Amino acid sequence: MPFPLSIHVVNKSNNTLHHTVPYAPPFPTSTLQEGHVTARASLISLTSNNLAYARLGSLWRWWSAYEVPSSLAAPYNDREQYGIVPAWGYGLVLSSRVPGLEAGTQLWGFWPPNSMPVDLELVPDKPAGHWRDVTDARSGMMSYYHRYQVANLPGNISDLSREELEKVAWQTVFLPLFACGYWTSQYVLGSEPVHPFGAPGGEWTKEDADLSKAVVISLSASGKTARAFTGTLFHSREPSTGPLGVLAVTSKPDAEWLTTDKLPSKAVAYADATSDDTVEWIRGLTPERIVIVDFGGRAGSLDNLMITLKNSLPSASVKIIGIGGTATAMQSPSELAAFAKMAQMVERVQMNTSSVRDALFERYGAKAVFEELDEAWKGFEGRGFSKGLKLKVGRGAGGEDGFEGGWQVLCEGRADAVDGVVYRMDVGLLSIALSMNAEMQRGSCPSLFAAAQPHEAMTSSGLELPSKRRIRNMMTSRLFTVFYQLSNCQISEAIE
Repeated sequence: MPFPLSIHVVNKSNNTLHHTVPYAPPFPTSTLQEGHVTARASLISLTSNNLAYARLGSLWRWWSAYEVPSSLAAPYNDREQYGIVPAWGYGLVLSSRVPGLEAGTQLWGFWPPNSMPVDLELVPDKPAGHWRDVTDARSGMMSYYHRYQVANLPGNISDLSREELEKVAWQTVFLPLFACGYWTSQYVLGSEPVHPFGAPGGEWTKEDADLSKAVVISLSASGKTARAFTGTLFHSREPSTGPLGVLAVTSKPDAEWLTTDKLPSKAVAYADATSDDTVEWIRGLTPERIVIVDFGGRAGSLDNLMITLKNSLPSASVKIIGIGGTATAMQSPSELAAFAKMAQMVERVQMNTSSVRDALFERYGAKAVFEELDEAWKGFEGRGFSKGLKLKVGRGAGGEDGFEGGWQVLCEGRADAVDGVVYRMDVGLLSIALSMNAEMQRGSCPSLFAAAQPHEAMTSSGLELPSKRRIRNMMTSRLFTVFYQLSNCQISEAIE
């Protein structure tokens, strides 16, 4: 059936090779299993993290989240060559056989960047409103990518006002990254420290986490995770816990949020990170320790900084926490060599957000961890974290305005670190419904709209459109139910 769905696929060996491929979902051969839901993405974000999901997709099993359908045209159906890069955002439950999780529920979680309905096997988790996907596809992934949470939004994505959509869009961009920044400040470098790599990471003492006599240097300080870290460092720590000062190294040092009047702080461009003026500013704070939080600084910036610090402040110890990396789709041999060298630095330890969260769950319980994180997010949001940022809202999987275009921008290194990019995947569904209706009229199945409401059926002069409310209901609970779950043309009831 020529339904206008498309799927964005990426070559696993060369992430700069990507395509948007037409997709005709097959009709179901069986009903939805007990304990499963069918859902689809509504609004997703695209950040440099998505490049990491592709570059490290085989190692960390991110390619397994949503494999390319076998019915795609060759060679894009070859799962050895091509994959779907997952993305964070909001999705909609289309149909459910999970007690307590009804069709029409909106979920926050990990989705494919398209309108393709997906099957999730969800079990309840803690706290209430949280669910865990236990399908085989998730078994090899870190626990961070198993969890879905009932979303408390002002309405369906398709029904939001412009102002509401903008607020939800910024949440979609920052929520996946905020926890990392917050936990790095509050726990990795807090008074009750957690190892940056979580429980399996080894020993991480209070001395390792102590900032009371330290200067913190944030590399790639304009990034989203860095913004969450800096905001927490400035606004959520007790003054006695430090740091002595914060140096933000960034390509855009003029952003006012990079500094604060709460403690000594300075923002500099990469070229000035090792200048005499910067070194004197650090030396004037008389630090015993330097803690570098590397959010993916420019190539060579960490090496240059380390050389300068060792020569200019030889008595200060240095600790490096690695978070993220440079956003490139393909790495040259020199870049790979630099990464290998960096990984071997004795001063460096890698951050793993999923493992840190697991350790916090073990220590405090999931309910307490999420309640604290929610309160921290409200404070971050209330301080106007999106001030000065530009938001792009794209549509669909394909084309320049879709996920395909955004991926190309990332691959070419043209994505601005302070831009937020989201894509609506709920658009174009009415056209799909119309195509379905026409296809059904040519076959033995009744019209989708005729099945929905007899008096809103096809007339001799064409299709008499149903009300806006009924269209919305069909989009949420019937349209893809027809695609995937019902056989013999039996249409389920819409959500009223």
